[in-house]
This record gives sequence, C-alpha cells and structure tokens, in this order.
Amino acid sequence: MKVVDDFEDYALLDMASGEKLEKWGKYILIRPDPQIIWTKKEKPELWKMAHARYIRSSSGGGRWEKLKDMKDSWLVKYRRNYF
Repeated sequence: MKVVDDFEDYALLDMASGEKLEKWGKYILIRPDPQIIWTKKEKPELWKMAHARYIRSSSGGGRWEKLKDMKDSWLVKYRRNYF
C-alpha cells in the first residue's frame, strides 16, 4: 500500500475492515479501501472523532455522510501550495 506523503495537511490515523481513518486539514474522514482486510482498529477512540464517512453505492459512486459539523469544502496543503 502506498501512503501519500506530499500532503502537508494529511495523516493516516488508522485502518480496519476495509476503511481508512484519515485527517485532511482539520477534518477526520472515513474512506473505503478494499485492500484493508484486517478487522482490528488500533485506535478505536479516534474513529469516534470522524467528521464524515464516505459510503459506496452498490451501483457505483457513493455519498458522504456527515457525522459532525463541518464545511462542504476546505483547503489542504500539497507540496507547500493550498488546494
């Protein structure tokens, strides 16, 4: 698995059961990743802090489910630039 390392505002916090727990700027997101096949969360307390979870659709694509108050868009730093 390749971990993204050019984002200055990104951190991989944990992963389990086909999902990644990631920090993008000030928000914590849960996103699917089929390569993650183990079930044990190393930091279960962090998963409770997630702001949103991406839920895949069986027909393709998916949607975001907000779990806490957050903006619909925000800036993150990539190679010293904001996007």
